[in-house]
Amino acid sequence: MTGTGRRGPHALQRVAAWTTAAILLVGGVSATGSAAVAAESTQMSASTSVGSPATSVVKTADLSQFQAGNIISDAAFFNSGSMSEAQIQSFLQSKVPTCQSGYVCLKDWYDTSRSTPADAMCGAYSGGVRERASTIIFKVAQACGINPQVLLVMLQKEQGLVTHTWPSDWRYTIAMGQGCPDTAACDTRYYGFFNQVYGSAWQLKRYSNPAGTSQYFTWYAPGKTWNVRWHPNEACGSAPVYIQNQATANLYYYTPYQPNAASIRAGYGEGDGCSSYGNRNFYQYFTDWFGETQAPPPPAAPTPNPIPIPADAPVPTPAPAPVNVAGSASVVASSQNTSTGQTALKAVDGEADGYPGDSSREWATVGGTDGSTLTLTWSAAQTISSVRLYDRPNDSDQVTGGTLTFSDGSVVQVPELENDGTATTVTFTARSTTSIRFTVTSVSDSTDNVGLAEIETFQ
Repeated sequence: MTGTGRRGPHALQRVAAWTTAAILLVGGVSATGSAAVAAESTQMSASTSVGSPATSVVKTADLSQFQAGNIISDAAFFNSGSMSEAQIQSFLQSKVPTCQSGYVCLKDWYDTSRSTPADAMCGAYSGGVRERASTIIFKVAQACGINPQVLLVMLQKEQGLVTHTWPSDWRYTIAMGQGCPDTAACDTRYYGFFNQVYGSAWQLKRYSNPAGTSQYFTWYAPGKTWNVRWHPNEACGSAPVYIQNQATANLYYYTPYQPNAASIRAGYGEGDGCSSYGNRNFYQYFTDWFGETQAPPPPAAPTPNPIPIPADAPVPTPAPAPVNVAGSASVVASSQNTSTGQTALKAVDGEADGYPGDSSREWATVGGTDGSTLTLTWSAAQTISSVRLYDRPNDSDQVTGGTLTFSDGSVVQVPELENDGTATTVTFTARSTTSIRFTVTSVSDSTDNVGLAEIETFQ
């Protein structure tokens, strides 16, 4: 059984392949089976043990060590060099030495892969007419920078494919649950083993908002505390989790539930009506098969020998760090959306955030485009040498040009702002001023309500 998870900007979600408890919780949460998988599950009885986690995995994981906020380290999650292609094949053969007659197990599965160009998530993949499953897993791991052990664990926790001795073709069709929402049929564009493995690895990288993409995935951003639900049933509630790293955030984007105490106590078994199992099983399979999920940090660089300083030599004083004084200014805008809290003051609140993240942390006009202004005024003159501007992080509204006007009448040009909400820094000769007016001179064609996530002014 699997849990659910969002699949990117179009809310594609993880497979809702709910099966009976007899399949021993291969995926995420306990629930009523879907017709597609229920038809297959009727082939098994409650006593069936072949290919199930309870009999094909030697349990060594201590679930008392499970950390909801640090399921796996970034170093382990993104370690694409953990296994060679031959090691992956050997691993699969060790898990299923003999497949039941009439079925093709993962160690012997072949698929036609397609060539895909490089993008921000993955490098180029050179397709083949007939590629072994272990080859696809290895090549996808290398192209997308994901640990092949992570991909193997995902294949197991989603469809039990690593240890299954009589897998149906349907398990390969939706091997990773890619493109299968809870509330609708699976998207056929994602059918097939290669599409599932490559698509899931691509998505796991997209969750990190790599350079060249928008800052879309922010609701489990590391370094913050988020309420994570126990189960798809909202009535089961949630609990706060401090997300410690990007890898853990990515797992929650994929499967947005944490195991409750009953799930933890159950090991590979079934907990209670509010238990989920996806992230619990990820931790268990990874630990039981590959060891600790927390990769040791790289060795520290050797400490260089200090350069001796003569006793009478003056010790240089480090230059002071630049100070952002925007927060001490009064702020007035040509327009602001008071009904949503997107007021001018939000441009200097110290948080460079906004829709699709926290929309209440940005300044947004009401129908404003070019000609919109934001003015900062100080009670005493400030010496300013740079201004940092953060555009609204949504894909539609973008400042493509502007000016900074100072109280002495001087003007500095502002280039096109980064459309993903990251900083655009404008530097200039330091000048004393009691005010700065930012004027938008041009916007993108899709802009409806121009604004800023944040403006910072540095002495």
